[in-house]
Amino acid sequence: MIQIDASPVRYGIYSGDINQDLFIDLTDIDAVYNDAGNFVTGYVVTDVNGDDLVDLTDITLTYNNSLKFVISISP
Repeated sequence: MIQIDASPVRYGIYSGDINQDLFIDLTDIDAVYNDAGNFVTGYVVTDVNGDDLVDLTDITLTYNNSLKFVISISP
């Protein structure tokens, strides 16, 4: 989680790990890009922002998180 705002204190969760391999990389971007090109709608894993439409916003979120090398670390 990352702190989004200090007042009021709010936290957010990274999204974009489409294939659940614990890090966001090119394979995740590729899956989102393919679904956005096919105008996929509904409750699908590639809709990372939850608006029931896979579009450029989902590609951008996944791409930006991959540039930050977002990975999952668990005990």
